[in-house]
Amino acid sequence: MAMSEISRCSYHVFLSYRGEDTRKSFTDHLYTALVHLGIQTFRDDKEIERGNNIKDEIEKAILHHSKISIVVFSKNYAASTWCLNELIMILEHKKSSKHIVLPVFYVVDPSQVKNQTGCYAEAFTQHEQNLESETNMVQRWRNALKEVADIGGMVLQDRHESQFIQDIVKEVQNKLHLISLYVPPYLVGIDSLVTQINQWLEQDGANKVGIATICGIGGIGKTTIAKVVYNQNIPRFEGYSFLADVRETSQDCNGLVRLQRQLISDILKGKSHKIYNIDNGINKIKQIVCCRRVLLVLDDVDELEKIKKLMGTQIPFHPGSKIIITSRNRCLLNAHFISQMFDLEASTSCGGLSKLSEVKELASSESLQLFNWYAFGHNSVPESSMAYARSLVKHCGGLPLALQILGSSLSTKSVSSWKSALEKLEEIPDSKIQEILRISYDSLEDDHDKNLFLDIVCLFIGKDRDYTTTILDGCDFYSTIGIENLVGRSLLIINEKNKLMIHQMIRDMGQEIIRQESSDIGKRSRLWHKNAFDVIREKIGSRTVKCLTIDLKGLLEDKAERTNTTLHFPKHSKSQFLMANDVDMETQAFAKMKRLKLLQLDYVRLKGDFKDFPKILRWLRWHGFCMQSFPVDFDINELVVLDMRNSKLKQVWKDTECLPNLKILNLNHSHSLLKTPSFSGLPSLEKLMLKDCINLVEVDQSIGELKILTFLNLKDCTSLRKLPRTIGSLISLEELILSGCSRLDDVPRELHNMESLKVLNLDETAIYQSRLRLHWLLLKRSKGLGFSWASLPGSLVKLSLESCKLSNDVMPNDLCNLASLKSLNLSRNPIHYLPESLRNLTKLDELLLTSCTELQMIPKLPVLLNVFKCNFIFGDKSSFRIILPCFFSSTRCVIFGCEKLTEVEDLFKLEPIENFEAEEIRRLFNVDSINRNRLQLYSYLTDSIMLATPQVLQECGVTSTFVIGSEVPIVFKHRTNEHRISFSLPTPSHPDEKIHRFSLCIVFSLASDQMLEILPSVHIFNETKMIMQRYRSTFIGIPQTNDNTMLWLIHWPVTDCQFEGGDVVSCMVVPIHLSIRKFGVTYESEHNIRYEYGFSHLSTGDEVSARNIKMDLTKHLPSLESYGDVKVQLCSYIEGSKVVASPQGIITTLDPMPFDYSGHYYGHQAGKTEVSISVPPNSSRKISCFLNSIIIFSAKNDKTYGFLPCLEIVNETKGTKWTYSKHFMGIPETKNTLYWTTCWNFRGDELEAGDHITLRVLSDLSVLEFGIDLVYDYELDDNPNFFS
Repeated sequence: MAMSEISRCSYHVFLSYRGEDTRKSFTDHLYTALVHLGIQTFRDDKEIERGNNIKDEIEKAILHHSKISIVVFSKNYAASTWCLNELIMILEHKKSSKHIVLPVFYVVDPSQVKNQTGCYAEAFTQHEQNLESETNMVQRWRNALKEVADIGGMVLQDRHESQFIQDIVKEVQNKLHLISLYVPPYLVGIDSLVTQINQWLEQDGANKVGIATICGIGGIGKTTIAKVVYNQNIPRFEGYSFLADVRETSQDCNGLVRLQRQLISDILKGKSHKIYNIDNGINKIKQIVCCRRVLLVLDDVDELEKIKKLMGTQIPFHPGSKIIITSRNRCLLNAHFISQMFDLEASTSCGGLSKLSEVKELASSESLQLFNWYAFGHNSVPESSMAYARSLVKHCGGLPLALQILGSSLSTKSVSSWKSALEKLEEIPDSKIQEILRISYDSLEDDHDKNLFLDIVCLFIGKDRDYTTTILDGCDFYSTIGIENLVGRSLLIINEKNKLMIHQMIRDMGQEIIRQESSDIGKRSRLWHKNAFDVIREKIGSRTVKCLTIDLKGLLEDKAERTNTTLHFPKHSKSQFLMANDVDMETQAFAKMKRLKLLQLDYVRLKGDFKDFPKILRWLRWHGFCMQSFPVDFDINELVVLDMRNSKLKQVWKDTECLPNLKILNLNHSHSLLKTPSFSGLPSLEKLMLKDCINLVEVDQSIGELKILTFLNLKDCTSLRKLPRTIGSLISLEELILSGCSRLDDVPRELHNMESLKVLNLDETAIYQSRLRLHWLLLKRSKGLGFSWASLPGSLVKLSLESCKLSNDVMPNDLCNLASLKSLNLSRNPIHYLPESLRNLTKLDELLLTSCTELQMIPKLPVLLNVFKCNFIFGDKSSFRIILPCFFSSTRCVIFGCEKLTEVEDLFKLEPIENFEAEEIRRLFNVDSINRNRLQLYSYLTDSIMLATPQVLQECGVTSTFVIGSEVPIVFKHRTNEHRISFSLPTPSHPDEKIHRFSLCIVFSLASDQMLEILPSVHIFNETKMIMQRYRSTFIGIPQTNDNTMLWLIHWPVTDCQFEGGDVVSCMVVPIHLSIRKFGVTYESEHNIRYEYGFSHLSTGDEVSARNIKMDLTKHLPSLESYGDVKVQLCSYIEGSKVVASPQGIITTLDPMPFDYSGHYYGHQAGKTEVSISVPPNSSRKISCFLNSIIIFSAKNDKTYGFLPCLEIVNETKGTKWTYSKHFMGIPETKNTLYWTTCWNFRGDELEAGDHITLRVLSDLSVLEFGIDLVYDYELDDNPNFFS
C-alpha cells in the first residue's frame, strides 16, 4: 500500500509484529478475525518501503488514524530494530493522546520482554555490538520493552491459538465499544462470496435499492457470511439492523412485534418506540426507512409472508438501501414479490440489483483446516489422529456446522475416542447436526413432498432427473413440482448432468427419519442395504414397506473391504460372486409386502414361486437376474420401468406379455439374449435399451408397433446383421444408436419414413460393404464413385459415421436432403477430402474429423463461419482484436490426429517454402535467404508433429514461418533481447502514406517441455489509439534441444488507418513455455510509387533523447558534394512496374565516384561500418551544427531488392543516441555502388566542443566507404585531424 493511500485511510487497529515470526500464521489469523468483525485493521503486509522519513510517515498515516495498537511480541521481535523503533513511536503516541496499546505475548513470557532475558537478551547483545556508538538508542529500546510489559496484556500460556485470538478480538471490541456482531474466529472458504456481496453492495450504491438472498442448506454458513458482510459494511450506511432467527422468532407469541421493535431501535441507534401491534410496527418502519440509507439483514427466512407481515408492502426504502435475506429456500425471491415489497420507483431500480448467492460446501482441504481449528486450536493434525480426522472430515461433506460440532466434541479426546466416534457416526448421525438440518424437511408443506424426498434419499441419488420422474410419476407422485419444491428448500440439487444429488448430511438426515419410524426394521416404510438384506433373510417384512433396495454385489464388496479380503468383480461380471452358499433368500420373504412399489434386487438369487410376490410393483431393477426367462407366475403388469441389465435372459418372456404402463425396458449387457421379446403388449414403451447384447441376432417384427418409442439403443450388438423393415414405422423415434454393430450391413430403406429421427449413430458398422444390398445408399452411379444418402430422413440433426472405413470413393456426394443436420462425425475414416455438398449444410455447427489421417483439405463450411476475428469494445475509442482460428474459439470443428491436413479454406494454409520464389520470401519476411534444413513443426489444431523443410503458414491474414537460426536480420529496425519492444511511428512524408504492415522476427528456444500445451501469441498494441491486435499461431517450430534456437518470422498486414505517424506502438511476445532470446520489429508504409520512411525513436536500455530528423534534400544535398541529378530505378510492389525517379536521399551511379578526402569530410574509413570523432573547438559565434555523412554501399545482384540502411549517432560524452533509417526498394545493376547522404542538424547543447561521438551504419549491404563532416555557421579551423 502506498504511503499516500495509507494517509487517507482510517483504522481501528494498527498491528505491530515481527513479520518472519508470525506474518503467515498467528498474525494472519488475528488480522482475519478482526476484519471479519468489521474492525478496520492495518498491517504492513507489503513491507512499506522504509526511507529516512518513514517515522514521520508512519506516525502521520497510521498512529494518528488508529485507535488501538496491538503489539505482538514473539521470539524474534527484539531482533528487529524496525519493530523496536515502531514500539517507541507507539508508546510516545500513547503518552500524548488517548491511543490504546494492547500487548500480546505470543510464545514468550512478559518477564522475558520486561527484563530482556532469553532470546531477548541475545538480541540486545547483538544490538550493543552493532551499535556501540548509539548506546542511548539501545537503552531507549530497553525502556520501551519494560514500559509496555508493565501495561499488562494478553498472554497465550497454555490456551489454544483459536481461543487466544477469540479473547483478543473480544478485548478489542470492548475497548472500541463496537456493535459488531460476533462471528467465529476461524472462517474458512468464505472470502470469495463475501467479496462478491460486498461488490454488489457498492454497485450504484448511492441511488439504487437492492435485495439479495444468501441461500443454502442448514449449517452451510449463510448466517456467518451475512454477519461478516454486515460487520464490514455498517459504516457505509446511515442505519442498519440485523434481525436474527426470523423463522423461529416469528413463531413465538408477539415474535413479529419483537422483531419490529428491534429493527426500529437498531436504525434509530437505540431509541425505543412503543409498538402496540403488527400494523403499528409496519407504519413506523416505513416512516424511518424512507429518510435514510439502511442496511437490513433478515436472517433465516422461510416464507415470504413473514417478510410482508414484518414490514408490509410497497415499502418506500431510501435510495441506496440494501436488504440481505438468508434462507434455505433458493426460490424465495421472485419478481412478483419484489414489485409488491417496494414502491413502484424503487422496485424498478431494484430489478437490476436483485442477487442470489448460493453457499457451496467447503473443499476437502478447507474442511480439514476448519476441523483442525476446532479440534486442536490450530491448523495441524497430530500424526496419530490424521487418518481419523480425514475420515471425519469426509463424513461431514464440507458442511461447516458439522465440522465445528464434531471438531469441538473431539477436542482433547484420546485416539480411541476418535475411533469410537467415527464408528458411531457411520451408524447414527450426530443429533445436534440432524436437528438443524431437519428444519428444512419439516418446513415442507405436505406429506407428498416429504414422501418424495424420502424415496429419492433411498433410491434415486445420482439418478437422471427425467428417469426418476418417469418412475415416481408412475407411483402417483407429482414429481415435477415436487422436485422443484425440494430444490427450493435446498434439500436437493440438480447438477449440470441433470442428476439428482443430495448432500450426504441431508441424506443421513432423511435416512434417520426413516429409522425413527420404528425400532422394528421390518415395519419401516423404506429399507436399504444391510437392513433390507436382514429383512429378506429373516422374512420379517410387513405391509408398511413401500421401497426396498439391495445390491448384493455392493454388500459383499463392502464386507470384503471391512475384513481386508480382496474381491475382484470384473465389469459386467454376472455369476462368479453371486451368492455364498450360506445366503438363502426366498420369494416368500416378500409375501407380506403388499404395498411394495419400488424394488431393487441386484445380483440376488431367489428361490420359490412368485405367486405371492407383490403385485403393484412400478419399478423393478434386477441386475444380474439369473433365470433364462421371466417366471410365468411373476405378476409385473403394473410396471413402469423394468431394468434387467447384466441378466442371463435368453428370452425375456415366453409369450406376449401385456405391460400397458411400461415406459422403459433396459436389457443392456444381457449376453445370453438371442432375440428381443414381442413388443405387441407394450403400447406405452418409450425407451428400449439393448446395448452390448452380443448374441442378439434378431429384433422382433412387432417393434414397428411401438408408436411412441423415442429411444432405441442397439450399440455393440455384434451378432446383429439386419433390422426388420417394420423399424421404419417408428414414427416417434428420435434417437437410433447402431454403433459397434460390426456385422450390420443392411439398414432398411424404410428408415426415411422416420419423420422424428434426429440422431443416427452408425459408428463401426459394416455399411461401407453393403454396395449390393444397400442400394438406397448407393450413388446412382454415373461415374461409379460414391453413394447417395438421399434416403436418410430429412429430420436428422446428428449423424455419426465414425470408423466406417469410408474413403472418397464411397463418401456421400449428395447431402442436400439433410438440411436440418447440425452435427456430423466422420472421424477415423480414410478420406482425403470432404465432399463439396457439405457446403449446403447451412445449419451444421459441429464437424468431428478426429484421426482422419489421410485428410488434406477442408472446404469452406458453415461450421467454420463466424470464426476468427473478434472485436471487443472497451470504451468509446479502444478495441481488442483477436486473430484466432475457429478451432480455438469453439469446439465445433475437431481435427485432432489429421496429420496430413494442410488447408482449411479461408482459415489457414500450409505450404512448403519451396513453392515460393526467393523474391516473394524477401517481400514477406524481410530476409535474403532462409535456412531450408528440415525441422519439426507442431500443429495445435491436429495435435501432431511433422518433420519437413520450413513451411509457410497463412492464417487469418497473417503469414508466418519457422526456420532454424539464431540472429535477427539487420533489416529489423527495432531490436531487443526481451519479449517486449516499444517505439513511435514516424510522421509520414506524404499525407496519403500509411503503415500497411509489420514484420516481426522472434528468436526463441525451449524453456519447458510443456511448450506444446498452450499456444504462443504475439500482441501489437497501439498505445495512442488503444487498439490491441493479438495473433495466436496454430503451429510452432520445435528446436531440437533447449540450447538450439529457431526464428519465427511473421508478416502482419494492418489496415483501416489503425497505425499512423506519431502513434506509440508496443509489440510483445507472450512466450508461455518459450524462452525469447532476441526480438526484432520493423514496418512499412504504403505509397503509390515507393516504400520509404525515416524516423527516430527512443532506444531501450539507455537514457537517451529523441527528436525528428528533417532533411531538405534541395538545400542540403549540394553541400554534401552531390554529383548531380542522377537517375535511379525504383520498384513499386503495388504498381508492379518500374519507374525512373530523381534522387530521394540515396544516390547511385553506374561507376564508383571519386571521393574528395581533402574536402569537408573529416572522417572516413574504407570498408568500415563505424567512425568516431571528437567535436572540435568553436567560437561563441556558433549558432548551430550540421553533421553530414556519406555511405557507399555495394549491391550484390540485379534482382528486385529491398534494404533498410540505418545510421546511429551516439554522443558518448552525454549518453544520448539518435537513429535514422531509409527503406528503399531498388533494382540496381550488378556491382553498382549506392551513395547515401544525410544531413543532421544539432541545436543548442546537443553537440558541443569536446564531445566524443560515434557513427555506426547498420545494413545487410556491403559498406565500401563511410565519411562524415561537421559544419558550423562559420569556417572551421584548419586542423582536420579529429579522429579518435
